[in-house]
Amino acid sequence: MQGLGNKKPFYPNFNTIRLVAASMVIFSHAFLISEKTSANEPFMRLLGEGKNLGKFGVYVFFITSGFLVTQSAQFGSVGGFLWRRALRIYPALVICTLLSVYVLGPFFSPLGIGGYLGWSYHVRTTVYSVLNPSYGMVLPKVQFYDPAISWLATFTNGSLWTINQEIFCYVVLAALMAIGLLRAPFMAIALAVGVTWELFFEHPWPDRKLITNFTFIAPYFFCGSLLWFVMEKWQPNIVLALISVTLGVLFLVFWPDYLYGPMLFAYPLVYIATSPIIRLPTLDRLGDVSYGTYLYGWPVEQVVNHALGQYSTWWTVFGISLPITLLLGWLSWHLLEKHALRLKRISFLQRQPVSP
Repeated sequence: MQGLGNKKPFYPNFNTIRLVAASMVIFSHAFLISEKTSANEPFMRLLGEGKNLGKFGVYVFFITSGFLVTQSAQFGSVGGFLWRRALRIYPALVICTLLSVYVLGPFFSPLGIGGYLGWSYHVRTTVYSVLNPSYGMVLPKVQFYDPAISWLATFTNGSLWTINQEIFCYVVLAALMAIGLLRAPFMAIALAVGVTWELFFEHPWPDRKLITNFTFIAPYFFCGSLLWFVMEKWQPNIVLALISVTLGVLFLVFWPDYLYGPMLFAYPLVYIATSPIIRLPTLDRLGDVSYGTYLYGWPVEQVVNHALGQYSTWWTVFGISLPITLLLGWLSWHLLEKHALRLKRISFLQRQPVSP
């Protein structure tokens, strides 16, 4: 890819890749929600504990997000960058939170509809869930079945833990922009520290889940960020992509427990996403529905699992939930997200180049 100057390139393949990643997460969660365990998920059975398809979908999200968000950070001020990120994350998150609190809550509360609506902490719950998305994973007074059956009964949206980590990654990039260190060498150092951390500290922050989650997933974001600088300087190379795939497969086979082995697939992933030759199915008419699909996947699957009752299986939960979730993602994009993104054109936040 040639020097970009002030022009921001567009890669349509990213939309398709991110939608596939969201579908991978929904597929994996179908096992967890219907069977109360992921033990029978095909990828976990093949690769071992913790190596399910949904986790690979999350890796894809963070790698592609790191690439695209770092690209965005090359245009505009720090304030403009944070404004654009907020417009991308919060409108859909707020609506999803409101639907969870005021629609799911009344129907899936042991208090009953009247008792739940008479409960006095709705606003506080909503505010907490927006300020700290992980709080919205388990909403007070909401459960889908008897918690004695499984701890998953109270999980309103188990996917929200990644939103906090995404936001923290944005803040890190903004800080690097502010001090002039958003450069390839620094990102390479940060990535090297991240991928070696797991070698020496299996549980680096055992009493601080938020930090542990960050050290677990942020290196994938910074890997995507570094790849933006790499692709800015050099054309993607098919030979390097094939070598990376081969090494990635070897890691999965011979060193499956290493947390960052799947990162070797990042280069071929970005190669496919940015390739002018490879054309994945276009989603121009569908829109960028991956974020909304990801947000609504878990709660839809919980509702479907509840509705199916004893007839719930992973394939019925997945088969019914996926089209419903895609519809909600489509509605979220066309009714809310794309309109919110137009606000990034506010004059005092117009993008200006900030780095040579």
